[in-house]
Amino acid sequence: MSHALSQKALPKQAEALLSGRAKVTTYESTGGKTTAKFAQHNLSLIPPIPAGSIIHDNCTGSGTVSRLILQQQPDVKIYATDIDQPFLDVLSEDAARNSWPVEASNQRSEKTNFADAFFDYDITNIGVIFWTGGGADGVKEVYRTLKPGGTALINCWQSITWMLPIFLVHKQFRGDAAFPAPPVNWTDGQQLRRVILEAGFTEEKLRLERQEVQSVVPAGEFREWVEKTWAYLAGIGGWHEVDAEKWDEEVDRLAEVLKQQPGTTVEGGNVSMKASQWIAVVEK
Repeated sequence: MSHALSQKALPKQAEALLSGRAKVTTYESTGGKTTAKFAQHNLSLIPPIPAGSIIHDNCTGSGTVSRLILQQQPDVKIYATDIDQPFLDVLSEDAARNSWPVEASNQRSEKTNFADAFFDYDITNIGVIFWTGGGADGVKEVYRTLKPGGTALINCWQSITWMLPIFLVHKQFRGDAAFPAPPVNWTDGQQLRRVILEAGFTEEKLRLERQEVQSVVPAGEFREWVEKTWAYLAGIGGWHEVDAEKWDEEVDRLAEVLKQQPGTTVEGGNVSMKASQWIAVVEK
C-alpha cells in the first residue's frame, strides 16, 4: 500500500514518520491495526488451511496474513508479494530470523512471475482498491495463478470513520486544492463483485459479505495516532508548504473533527472509530 509523495513539500514532521522502517511502524500502529482485524476475520471464513498448501499473500504489507496463517498452520509455503520495499524488508528479516516458509518478493499484483494454476490460496488484504483497471487487472492475475478448486479471499474498504475528517482538514488548510477521490466507488460491494466475476470466477462459488470492526485507541495515545494517520494519508492530497508551517494545527484539528464523527465514540478512556469492509470468498 504505497502512496507517492512530493518530496519538494514533504514536511519534516511527515518525513520522520514515513522514512524507511518508520513508514512500516507508522502504518502498523494506525490503519494496520484495523486491517489486521479484517485479516483475522477473513481467515475464519474458510476451513483450516491444510498442511502442504501453497499460498499467495498478495499485497502482503509487512506480512500480517502470513503471520496469522503460520500461527495456525506452519507446514505451508507462502509467497508474499508487494511493491512497497520497506514493508517487504521487515517481513523478509522476520522470516529469516524465525525460519518461516515465506518467500517475499517485490512484484505488482497485476503482473506476477508465478505459473498458471500455482496457488491453493490467494489472500489479499485491502489491495484490490489500488490495482489498475478498477481492480480488475489484479483479480484476473489472481484467477490465472489459482489452481482449479483453489480459494481466493479479496476484500476492500466499505467505510472508514477517519477519511471524511482527512478531507475536511485538507480543505480547511489547503484551500481549493483537490483531494483525489478514488477512481471507483467500492462502498456498496458491487465493484468488488463485478471485477471478481469479470476475471472468470462464478456467482455460484462467490460469497460476499460486510464486516465492521472498531479501531480502539487509548485516549492518551489518540493525538499520536491522529498525527501518524495524517502523515500516512494526507500525502494522497499532495503535500503543501502550509503543512510544515501548520502541522500541529492540522493534527489538532483532525483530532477534533474525528471525535465529532458519527462513527466515533469516546468512553472508558478510549476513542473507538468504526471501520468496515466487504469481503469476498470465492473458489475457482
